Amino acid sequence: MGDTLPVLVLAPMRGITTMHYRRAFVRHFQGLDVEMAPFIPTVSADKINPKLLKDVLPENNSGLPLIPQLIGNNADDFVHMAMALHDLGYDEVNWNLGCPHKPIRKKKRGSGLLPYPDTVDAILNQICVQSPCRISVKVRLGVSNASELMKLIPVLNRYPLSEVIVHSRTAVQMYDGTVDLDAFEAAFQILERPVCYNGDINDLAFFQSLEKRFPTIRRFMLGRGLLANPFLCEEIKNTIAQKNHIERIAAFHADVLASYESVLHGDNPVLGKMKEFWTYQSTHLSNGAQLFKKLKKAQRLPAYKDIVAEFLSEAEWSA
Repeated sequence: MGDTLPVLVLAPMRGITTMHYRRAFVRHFQGLDVEMAPFIPTVSADKINPKLLKDVLPENNSGLPLIPQLIGNNADDFVHMAMALHDLGYDEVNWNLGCPHKPIRKKKRGSGLLPYPDTVDAILNQICVQSPCRISVKVRLGVSNASELMKLIPVLNRYPLSEVIVHSRTAVQMYDGTVDLDAFEAAFQILERPVCYNGDINDLAFFQSLEKRFPTIRRFMLGRGLLANPFLCEEIKNTIAQKNHIERIAAFHADVLASYESVLHGDNPVLGKMKEFWTYQSTHLSNGAQLFKKLKKAQRLPAYKDIVAEFLSEAEWSA
């Protein structure tokens, strides 16, 4: 383990780690250092508006450092978005080269760009010169195999990227199967920019195994594992509070729910967000499977709230 505490970064998860979730998370849990916002599509300068940037407007932030993420394949649009974000006070933006979803890939966005090093080269050549913000990239091992990232790395090494975040899966894996640490290690050994590890940090034991294998990596991105166990950063940094876990989950849930109720109109939009919340949050509850099954059928907020209260009153936490 290194001499310094690791830097723990919240992964960008579209529709889930919104400003409402991020603000509540930071109020109830400790140990997280940096947040990356879910991707914003790059658009032409005349289409940039406050609604598009609402999730990263400084007044909506949690207080932690936030890195906006952009997705797209047009250098001019990227530069204009970076300028708009710089005007809001941001000094770094992340370019999403990792999104695994097929509709995104087919448009040569996200991970769909990984097999095209010449295209990535041409875009980086422009945005690294013209962007007022530092640029980092988030990648996967490739679309279908890890050789695609290996072929892209010489391009990445040519540019002054602030960081390369590597999710140790291919795009076709989506979030299934296991991470490929051997392929990650091969990429890490030839990357000449700071590297952040991402993928399957679901518990303290796996995190510690990563630290042992890659002692020079000090930045780690946490996604689904942290959403399922919001105490994970505290466990990693050995700062976990003694307060009852279920009480803390209940207070966190109430905070997220109230935030969505204040901006969404009608039961259905709020229920949609909260059912997604429990997709992860029910994982470590003793009665989580039954809770999630029952919640999926809820069609009105009062019934939803009653179900959550009932299950949390009987739940035990196990991580």
